[in-house]
Amino acid sequence: MSGNKSTEKSAALLKSAFREYYFKYSKLLEIPEHLEQREFGYMPFGSGMIRHLSFRNRGDLLATLIRDVPADVYCSNAYYRFPTYPMQEKQWLGADLIFDIDAKDLHLQCELGHSYFICARCSEVSSAKSEVCESCKSTSLNQTSIPCGKCIFALKKEVRRLIAVLTTDLGIEEKSVSVYFSGNNGFHIVVSDKSFNPLDSVARSDVVSYLAGTNIMTESIGVRKSRDNSGNDFLIKFPKSGLSYGWRKIIADKLAIDQSSVVKLSNIVLRNGGYEGFKSEVGKMAKTLGVKIDPQVTMDVHRIFRMPGTINSKSGLVKMRCDDLESFDPLDDACLLGSRDVEVKSKVSSQISLKLRGQSFKIKESTLEVPLFVAVYLMCKGLAGID
Repeated sequence: MSGNKSTEKSAALLKSAFREYYFKYSKLLEIPEHLEQREFGYMPFGSGMIRHLSFRNRGDLLATLIRDVPADVYCSNAYYRFPTYPMQEKQWLGADLIFDIDAKDLHLQCELGHSYFICARCSEVSSAKSEVCESCKSTSLNQTSIPCGKCIFALKKEVRRLIAVLTTDLGIEEKSVSVYFSGNNGFHIVVSDKSFNPLDSVARSDVVSYLAGTNIMTESIGVRKSRDNSGNDFLIKFPKSGLSYGWRKIIADKLAIDQSSVVKLSNIVLRNGGYEGFKSEVGKMAKTLGVKIDPQVTMDVHRIFRMPGTINSKSGLVKMRCDDLESFDPLDDACLLGSRDVEVKSKVSSQISLKLRGQSFKIKESTLEVPLFVAVYLMCKGLAGID
């Protein structure tokens, strides 16, 4: 019973903090183009997703947020003739091209050092990775992370890599690319170039494959399967169009070759065991050098995405546009909740270290007073609650 009361108190505090935000920062809500053709959805605190909603204007949307105070708010990347109808009857008209770069997909070495593992059954928290909950022996554990400076630096670097490929290789104008902090541990990149809107899932899959460097042909960088006079199973013949763009340039730069490097490339292929071995090695290179995006996010033309200007319930931070990626600090710029003191109880036996709004916090005691924005962050991460 006490657990239920604690959950209710925590939810009440979160709803109060979220409602206060929507009252105070309603201007940050970024209303998408073709509002009436979008499907909206939201996740209430403590229950499942409500989808297939539509809004006529900003006022209607804001009134719903303040009245219902959802934990999360979503909007479709797709345009529909009938957005409130069942999916098979909506009549799809097109969709924005969106990419998701998340820290979990970068497999950063620092991740385990600031991750926690929460039991889905009893909410027990451990700072040590384990396959089983020490309290109830459940094997259903969820990982949450407090990103560090290295995480944010790596995420920004990956965003810059993606933008470089989009603008250089795919010819998208930089002004058509918008970057958003997701509100938790990643960034969303949105392409507003309307020529990409009609692309179906298969075409978007091709875009994903290119970004990831999937199935790169060794012939494109000059290595062809053949048996020459020396008995080798390959020959070197560089493409007439050169090695100065796209994946050709990426692989060539990695191998430190150009179109005059016939002997050097031949030796590289031989060191890798011939054509098949070199082909495998190029595949490994591409996997390392490719842009790390979530492929399903880009390929799904019916997905609903977190709406810019709304709070992410996994962190209490706001999904925000990043006009200047270099100077943007998500743990400062996207932390907009109130600062009144709130008493919370930590669920972690070890010390929790975090930095929000330029202030460092070390959560050592079981129960303590912290600013509201810190309390909400810890509660959204599953690391604290209210007795």
